[in-house]
Amino acid sequence: MTTPAKLYGKDLSEYDEVDVDELLAKLSPEEIKILAKEVDPDDSFLPPSQRCNYDCEKEATGPLNRKQLIDHINKQAIEAPDEPELKPYVPGTIRGKKVVGASPPPLKEQEASEQITIDLGDEYEQALTDATQEEIIDLAAILGFHSMMNQDQYHASLLNKGQPLGLGWDGITKASKQKIYPQEPPNTTDIDATIKQVQQDDPKLVDLNWNNIKNISEEKFDSLFEGIENNTHLETLSLTNVGLTDRSAQKLADALEKNSTLRVVNVETNFISPTGIVQV
Repeated sequence: MTTPAKLYGKDLSEYDEVDVDELLAKLSPEEIKILAKEVDPDDSFLPPSQRCNYDCEKEATGPLNRKQLIDHINKQAIEAPDEPELKPYVPGTIRGKKVVGASPPPLKEQEASEQITIDLGDEYEQALTDATQEEIIDLAAILGFHSMMNQDQYHASLLNKGQPLGLGWDGITKASKQKIYPQEPPNTTDIDATIKQVQQDDPKLVDLNWNNIKNISEEKFDSLFEGIENNTHLETLSLTNVGLTDRSAQKLADALEKNSTLRVVNVETNFISPTGIVQV
């Protein structure tokens, strides 16, 4: 058990209810000045101006001339003589105490300090014991141990010297090339024509896709959502990356409350806040 910390014979918990302001009010200006000097310079909770409280009682001799002060300091440093060494340097002599006859540590202690035993368990020990050299190389590369190789081993691994094809740096640890996918063709859907189809409840329009169409005005969205309210054939509505905002999302939410046929609505990658997403 640890002994609780005490201050002036009392436990620190007894000082929790002490009114510090009341104690400071009882101090005289001289006592406050003395207390201000007793500051812990390592207390990070105090500002530096208080941790380095410089108090000079001498009166100023005049305005500060920084250049003159630096020149004076440099002059004093150049003119001040070096302190002579207590013991002059003599080439070939050994200074200090030389330890003679120090015995090396016992052999058992050397072996214990040089060997580190890691218990991996019987399953991992058996797997590493039965692993081939190629599998050990791949495992070392996966774990990032290739940084421990010397220069010859590193270049040998790069050139796969002594390794069958498909192992080493060309094995499972080698990064696959990036697959380049063709860009999606631009969306050529006619906005005005599809809005009319939605408003006229065209039975042929079941899937409406406006994905990636730029610069759609708020009026176009309002017209579309007004038509969705009474539409009975539209089942899928895709509005990905079309610049939807919370205002348009609110209009869409109102339209969905009145529509009974829409099953899928996609509004990904838009300017909709989490609150607007919940409404939709």
